[in-house]
Amino acid sequence: AEVFEKPAFKKWASNNVILVELDFPKRTPIADQLKKQNEQLRQLFSVRGYPTGWFVIPKQENGKINFDKIGSQGYVRGGPKAWMEAANQILKNK
Repeated sequence: AEVFEKPAFKKWASNNVILVELDFPKRTPIADQLKKQNEQLRQLFSVRGYPTGWFVIPKQENGKINFDKIGSQGYVRGGPKAWMEAANQILKNK
């Protein structure tokens, strides 16, 4: 909420990234297919804590989508400005 729900972040995100949210609810049931997909992506990206933001470049190879990982970040103290500054440093490496 400190970053992702703020107007400054939403504007930055709409201009710089495609957001994908994976949810792992403990109390709310979700479809088995969605649960399986989210678990596979959690393992692929080695997510151990929340929030975790991954920056990737999708590539299609042999009929499958693969991801070139360019960086990740978790919580960054300082609100949306600090988070976006750190994200922009990662995006410079693409």
